[in-house]
Amino acid sequence: MNIAIFCMAVLCGGFIQSVSGFGFGIFVMLIFPYILPVSECAAVSSLLSMSSSFVLALVLRKKCRYKRLVFPFLGYIIGTTPAIFLSDSAPNEILKTMLAIMLMILSIYFLLFQSKIKLKESRLAGITAGVLSGILGGFFAMGGPPIVAYLLQTSEDNDSYMAEVQTYFAITNLFSTAMRICAGIVNESVLWHWIVGLVALAVGTLLGRIVFKHINSKKLKTIIYCFMLVSGIINLF
Repeated sequence: MNIAIFCMAVLCGGFIQSVSGFGFGIFVMLIFPYILPVSECAAVSSLLSMSSSFVLALVLRKKCRYKRLVFPFLGYIIGTTPAIFLSDSAPNEILKTMLAIMLMILSIYFLLFQSKIKLKESRLAGITAGVLSGILGGFFAMGGPPIVAYLLQTSEDNDSYMAEVQTYFAITNLFSTAMRICAGIVNESVLWHWIVGLVALAVGTLLGRIVFKHINSKKLKTIIYCFMLVSGIINLF
């Protein structure tokens, strides 16, 4: 029964990720703690998210402007390295509440003003988004919202956004997995659940890509911000 629930969670997470560009970790981390040891949840989520991102990044590689990701990635390294090593001893309930509040504020802000605001691409904005993404990714494997908000507002079109955000997640999840291996968090159980989840992930990703092709840019933004709002509310309680 646990394996069935695990695979269904991964399938749904893969679908969400391939439609919105993020959200795999946010969704599965609502379910994984009930079927996996807490210490393994973020590691399994990170490995599966990395797998999905590598596939999508490869498919859309021609639309990716790699130079745009340099400063967000540098910021990610700064934020995630201490977060991963502190994740076992950090006050998770307080951090979870902070994550929920940030998701809600960010989503409401963009939902109300998305037609009136336009983030400008800059080194400072890229590094800031990367640091916030790294901190949330290190603690919860939920580093999507900050970098999504930045890339969604500065990318040329849907495919460029998806290519860049998936390339970013592929690289950063690879880095965080390496850090978790160094910290001794990745074990046989983590690897086994990763392998089992790959089939469900492939199905969810394929279904999500079909839906993504029929969504215009404005509707995509609205879907993403609504998902962020719902995720924040769920994580608050």
